[in-house]
Amino acid sequence: MGQPIDISDDHAQPITTISPAVIKVTNDRYQANPFWAGPKGLAYGLLLGHQEWQVANAYPDANCTYFVAQFILPPHALIKLSGYYGHARYFSYTIANNLGNNVQGGGTFLRDEEILPDDDSINPFLSTNPRNVGEDQRRYTIYIHPGNPCQGSDKANTLYTGTVEPEPKAHSHLALRTYLPDAGYDGLGIATMPGVTGGRHVQDALPTFTVVVRDPMGTGEKSYTGQAAIELLRMKKIPQDQEYGVYEWIGRAETSGDPINAPAWKTPSFERFWNMKYSVSGAFIRNQQKRVEQFPPNDDGAWLTNPDTVYQVGIFSLRHGEVVVIKGKMPSFPSTRRGNINWPSEQPELRYWSLTTGGTAPSGLGWATVYDEEIPLNKYREYTVVMSRAIDRPCNATRKNGVMWIEFGDGEGYFIGARNWVNSVYIRFQASAKKWIQSPNHIPIPTVDKPNPKDPDVMGKYYPMAEYTTKTLFEDTFTGMPISSESSNP
Repeated sequence: MGQPIDISDDHAQPITTISPAVIKVTNDRYQANPFWAGPKGLAYGLLLGHQEWQVANAYPDANCTYFVAQFILPPHALIKLSGYYGHARYFSYTIANNLGNNVQGGGTFLRDEEILPDDDSINPFLSTNPRNVGEDQRRYTIYIHPGNPCQGSDKANTLYTGTVEPEPKAHSHLALRTYLPDAGYDGLGIATMPGVTGGRHVQDALPTFTVVVRDPMGTGEKSYTGQAAIELLRMKKIPQDQEYGVYEWIGRAETSGDPINAPAWKTPSFERFWNMKYSVSGAFIRNQQKRVEQFPPNDDGAWLTNPDTVYQVGIFSLRHGEVVVIKGKMPSFPSTRRGNINWPSEQPELRYWSLTTGGTAPSGLGWATVYDEEIPLNKYREYTVVMSRAIDRPCNATRKNGVMWIEFGDGEGYFIGARNWVNSVYIRFQASAKKWIQSPNHIPIPTVDKPNPKDPDVMGKYYPMAEYTTKTLFEDTFTGMPISSESSNP
């Protein structure tokens, strides 16, 4: 006990972790784009001179670069976006639905492999195609229409705003997400870093846009680009409003019966995130029957959730224990960090998995992220993640010892009344394969008749189990986990 922590291996950054150099280059290249507000993300909001809309209070994963466009699409108009497939683990477009009460979630989305290429191009995200398709063969075009898709309609490469009101109450929120760019690329995964050959020119990297307005009588159409299109769309760049009130959160904690810790209970657990009412307000109610009755769950999401992703969320308090140990089985995923030329021959169980520590509902900020490819696994693909403050990190909580350590962070966040010993942990299951029967996608919504969450029943060994302990106890009892060199791939 009390020996210095050997973290030499932990400091060897995985190639595709978004490093400070990548963050700075990406920010310098794209911060002033007239259409896209960004880049946005955990690290971008900490840069000197960042814009307030770059703060990631709804985008906590540290390995993602987000670009957001907010607009009002006029009737009889559409937006045409022309872009390039990047060199990355995953990218997608989403348009969030306005759910009322300043909450946004759900909506339409397009994942990389679903986007058809232009006639002279190839989609490198299809498992049958190589990932290193030539730069001039990586083009695609998508379209954004007002309203909702017609019943039975399945237009390729098409997103919908969800509203056709002439004066909608809120701007449509379009997000472009890029996760884990390959080594040598900036955060967008399309243009290379300085000194690295290949990739697109920086000026071509972000998707370009055209607004097409059709005559309602069907007699013709007119196209707008540049500043004229910006004005037509009444575009704006504003920070993301926090969707849950500070006073409501504090009030629920104070009346919960455990104002020091609630909703971080003594026996920790993870639950699938459903919607704001059930998963946030309802988290303070321990009786599941009453919780479902008072705050009915549905799959609306919140905080601009990506419909392609299921989140398992846990709330933790260091007053229950200075160290948290999280264990589970890692789903199979594609290894891409070294610019792998091919996708796996067998479809992985998901595209991307990560665990992020962050603030609670009134904050939405993220503190730290660990992701699938950097986490040591044993031969059964099991992982052990240890969460604590740096001062309480067990000396044997190292990757060499089969453990991934993560910083607990700054607690609930930066608001009056925030508890610095309470935080949230978000586990992201992104783009699960339909054939993966233990995916959290298959967890049923709790009902009045069956109110208890079924997460462990559905997920089995993939369900993340958590327990509190102490630094001393972990050092005394954890003997290490043999790491499998082949555990990353399916």
